[in-house]
Amino acid sequence: MNTQTCRNIFASVEAKYKNEIMAYTWGHLAPKKNKKYKGRIVYAIGCFGTPNPEIIFCEFNDLDSSPWFYDALHNFIYKQDYEAGCIYEFLGFFKNYNFVGTLNVILNTNK
Repeated sequence: MNTQTCRNIFASVEAKYKNEIMAYTWGHLAPKKNKKYKGRIVYAIGCFGTPNPEIIFCEFNDLDSSPWFYDALHNFIYKQDYEAGCIYEFLGFFKNYNFVGTLNVILNTNK
């Protein structure tokens, strides 16, 4: 049996336990359902337009970092239209894994 076959056999079992371990370890940090966390994000897109935005600042009241918030934050940023060489600011709130607010360019080095 090769390595890939072994991975395929155990993948679903490992995924189940991974979720349980994450909840057990960091569950107390998970965003609360229906709670509105007001906050701000500032991130930059490098001059070469890499698909890896750099988060410069991120703070939401009473919300600690967690794997769930990290994933939601990066999913939000990657879904935005952006231009290389710009710094963006999001002002708004985070509720039920959604960001609601305004996103503005605060610095455009192309102009």
